[in-house]
Amino acid sequence: MFGVEQYSSGRCCIIMDIKHNFESVRQRITEAALRAGRDPRDIKLLAVSKYQPLEVIAAAYQAGQTLFAESRVQEWQEKARQLPSACAWHFVGRLQTNKVKYLDDRMSVLHSLDRFELLPELEKHGQRLGHIWTALLQVNIAEDPAKAGLPVADVQDFLAVLPDYPHVRVRGLMTIGRLGATPLETRGFFRALHQRRAIWQSQAPPGMDLSELSMGMSDDFEIAVEEGATIVRIGRRVFAEL
Repeated sequence: MFGVEQYSSGRCCIIMDIKHNFESVRQRITEAALRAGRDPRDIKLLAVSKYQPLEVIAAAYQAGQTLFAESRVQEWQEKARQLPSACAWHFVGRLQTNKVKYLDDRMSVLHSLDRFELLPELEKHGQRLGHIWTALLQVNIAEDPAKAGLPVADVQDFLAVLPDYPHVRVRGLMTIGRLGATPLETRGFFRALHQRRAIWQSQAPPGMDLSELSMGMSDDFEIAVEEGATIVRIGRRVFAEL
């Protein structure tokens, strides 16, 4: 185990820089939430740690961050093995069906459930492990051909088949803003997903809870918070210039 004590000594500057970055982002989240009349405690800061070395993620953990996100299964496996077990891991990359078999119960949330063919693989692997996957349905609300995600027109059908896969529990929605969109356009996309969530929730199978809304990254997380995000995915703003 790559214990915190192994790298904390002599790395005070990194820890302090990371702590400052996280405090700055958390303050901006708080201010955005208050502008929207929301409780800042309802928004989770997910640190996108992909490509970051172990010692940097460990410094973030030592500074109080526990939620981390990876986009490659093998990279996540290595980090989860060596970093403290209290770290909660989310997957934000496009999950390949042939990589599902490498997941285990250390993966807290899958943010990129974006196509029907993932469901049988997750179900079979969940049965083998005796584990239920918590997932968010990725929706291409901006209709951006450069982004993954279910088309809006397919979401209701996707939700309707989920009871056939009891080892996959969808807890909400995820989206990525369109590349090159203006802040006003981005706000419109986030608002549209928030509004459609209410519609899809009303039509969802009994017992399905779509309360989580993962949207907003380093350049647009404040807009996302103002438009109802419960999870913001931040990489560059918290790990930059280290």
